[in-house]
Amino acid sequence: YHQKSVALAFITLSIIVIDLVYFSSTLTKIPHGAYWSLILAVIPFSIIVIWTRGQRLLFSALRPLDLETFLVSYEQIYAKGRVIEGTAIFFARSWKIIPPYISHCIFSSNIIYEKNILVCVNRTDFPFGIKTNYIKGIGTGLDALEIEAGYLARINFEDIFRTYGITPKIIFYGVEDIITSNPVWRVFGLIKKITPNFVQFNKLPASKVHGVVTRIEM
Repeated sequence: YHQKSVALAFITLSIIVIDLVYFSSTLTKIPHGAYWSLILAVIPFSIIVIWTRGQRLLFSALRPLDLETFLVSYEQIYAKGRVIEGTAIFFARSWKIIPPYISHCIFSSNIIYEKNILVCVNRTDFPFGIKTNYIKGIGTGLDALEIEAGYLARINFEDIFRTYGITPKIIFYGVEDIITSNPVWRVFGLIKKITPNFVQFNKLPASKVHGVVTRIEM
C-alpha cells in the first residue's frame, strides 16, 4: 500500500513539474504580444464569474418559501372558496421551494384557481430525452408536474399537458427586475435582461402566458 502511494505521489509530482516548465516557458512570450490572449480571456471569464455569483445572490435575495410554510397560507385562502374556475400553471424550479412571484399572485393578488399546478423543469447532462412525473395532492387543488429534459431538448408543453389531461386557462412564470447601484450587479442585470428565458425556447400557447415581475435589490 505504501509503495503504491509513493509511486502515485512521484507520478503526480512529475506531472506538476512538467506543467510548471511548460507554464514558465509561455511566460517568456508575454512581452512579445501574448498578453492579448490573457486580456481577451479575462472578458468571458469575468462574465461567467459575474453570472454564477449573481445567480447565487439573486436566489438568496428572492427569499423563496418552503412548501410547508407556503401551504399554511395557501390552504387558508383556498378554504374561503373564492377560487377562479379553471386550471392555472405556475412555473418554478422546484415544487418544494416556492418562488416569491407565486406567493405574490396567490397571497397579495388573490389569484387562485380551482386547480393550480406547479411545473418544474430540470435540465439534465444528456442532450436529448424528456421524462415527466405528475404529483397529485400536494395541497387542496394543488399538484406538481416534474419535467426532466436534455439540455438540447425543446419541450412541447402542450403535448405534455394533454398527456395528463391538463387544460390550462392561464400560465404564469417569474421575471426578475434587478435594481442595484453596484456596477458589477448592473452588468449581471444587463445579462439577465438580454438572455432569453426558457419560455422563448419552448412551445407554449402565447395567448395564455403571463410574466410576473419581481423587483429585486442587489
